[in-house]
Amino acid sequence: MIKKIAQGYKKYFTSAAKVLLLLAVCTLLGAAIVYPLWSFSTAHPTEYTIGTLFIIALILSILLVKKIIKIGIGKSLFTAARIATVMLGIYAAITLVLHERRVFALPVILLTIIVYGVLTFGRDKK
Repeated sequence: MIKKIAQGYKKYFTSAAKVLLLLAVCTLLGAAIVYPLWSFSTAHPTEYTIGTLFIIALILSILLVKKIIKIGIGKSLFTAARIATVMLGIYAAITLVLHERRVFALPVILLTIIVYGVLTFGRDKK
């Protein structure tokens, strides 16, 4: 019976030690990654921003090329046109409201909805 109890406690302490070890490894690894990035970003903010934006643009470009290869250029262009329509419509409406031209914002929103509808539902899907 004592042997079973000792094995049970050994199992619990072993599990707790593994969790603490994993926590320590994650903390040290996180610090090893984050500290140099933080140091670089505070010492050279312009270079850090340029590098970060370059890496993000590179990743997005790779994902975009993979998506274009997967679904084709035609569907990709229609998707880009739909996204651009919505983004530009929202941008134009917000800009008009901020420049106190609220009367023109509603027609812009309605035109955005119509153009989006034409691009999405008004064409033959092959």
